[in-house]
Amino acid sequence: MQPESTLLRFIQLLPQASLKGNFLLKDLPGSGKRIDILCRDLAACFTWGSISWPKERLELVVIIADSRILVFENPEEETPQSESEWASVIKNSLREQPPDYVKVSEGSLEDIIRQYNNPPMSKLWILDETGVHISAIETTHSVTQNSFMLGDNRGFDSQTESLMLRYSLPRVSLGKKSYLSSHCVASIISEFERLSHVRR
Repeated sequence: MQPESTLLRFIQLLPQASLKGNFLLKDLPGSGKRIDILCRDLAACFTWGSISWPKERLELVVIIADSRILVFENPEEETPQSESEWASVIKNSLREQPPDYVKVSEGSLEDIIRQYNNPPMSKLWILDETGVHISAIETTHSVTQNSFMLGDNRGFDSQTESLMLRYSLPRVSLGKKSYLSSHCVASIISEFERLSHVRR
């Protein structure tokens, strides 16, 4: 199977963020309890992170407070062009007014793990600098869905770590350094773009 047929999915955990969407657009880190992380992830996924990877083969999922799930698909011509525009989309989605490219549902991290960790066709990876480098993981190139889970600015809490252990989720890294989530998103897309060119 060619890498281009693979769906790349990024799963961002935001355990502290508000479910009400009552954050201030001028203070996303504070009032939004790091909702700015999600805004930058979305920009990396759908605006500047991809050079040749088809945007319809990208998806970003956020789990807020382990109870609300937002799934973002390719916005196409509606793609927000700034962090504040993405924040407005998130705010409206949390207030039950999502655009067509955002799906909102109730659910937890464990629900997401059960849904997306179904090898061999769907594989879920934990992005962690202690893991094996992504370039060494051959199986990421043969499944139809590869999902990468990202922690917030604090990493993963003890509850998340327990779930990772319970489901034996593998860890992959981009190196020994810790990077911003948005840079991780862009780097993973770049790695799959590289693979697609190598295999042609």
